Amino acid sequence: MKTVIALSVIGLAGCASTASVEPLNWSSLGDGCHDRGLSELLLSPEHFGTTLNLTDIRIGRLPDVGNGTGLVAHFRRGLNGAFGQPTREPQLFLAVGDWNRSCSVVLEIADCPESTEIYNQLAAQSIPIGHAFDDATGLTVIHGTKFFLSARDGHSNQMNWSYVGSEHRLRDQIDAALDDLSQCAGPASASFSMYTR
Repeated sequence: MKTVIALSVIGLAGCASTASVEPLNWSSLGDGCHDRGLSELLLSPEHFGTTLNLTDIRIGRLPDVGNGTGLVAHFRRGLNGAFGQPTREPQLFLAVGDWNRSCSVVLEIADCPESTEIYNQLAAQSIPIGHAFDDATGLTVIHGTKFFLSARDGHSNQMNWSYVGSEHRLRDQIDAALDDLSQCAGPASASFSMYTR
């Protein structure tokens, strides 16, 4: 009898420890900090409430575990009416974090004027399907910073792209865009520093 009770307690304890955590709805997050890492948003965007509206673009940079903070920028265009009409003014969502925690801020475009030009540059990019086909080397980077791009075009087709490695034009464009947006992400960075103390 004691054995049965002990096994029951162990079984119930196991259930408690494996309970799943509801994913954040990243698509509607505003200002604040969360015990949820950017990896959730970037590595599995199709599973974690990351719906993009028409002509939205989301970019991200996530260093390997223990190698510093990452940054996500989501250009929220506000085109979510039934026929793609705007339902609100465009906004910029910025999140700073690592694999376990993050802090975010939502800005009006006027609060980060450089974001308009950055958005236009990103929207004009194309992804070369045949990247490095002429000099394929397989896996060259085991641990490194990974870059992400998610976008929904004007016909509602969503594309999620990620890259780890060097010498890719789009990777460099995303890196430069995030560097330029890092000033606007200052409040999120400050919150993250306080949050992780």
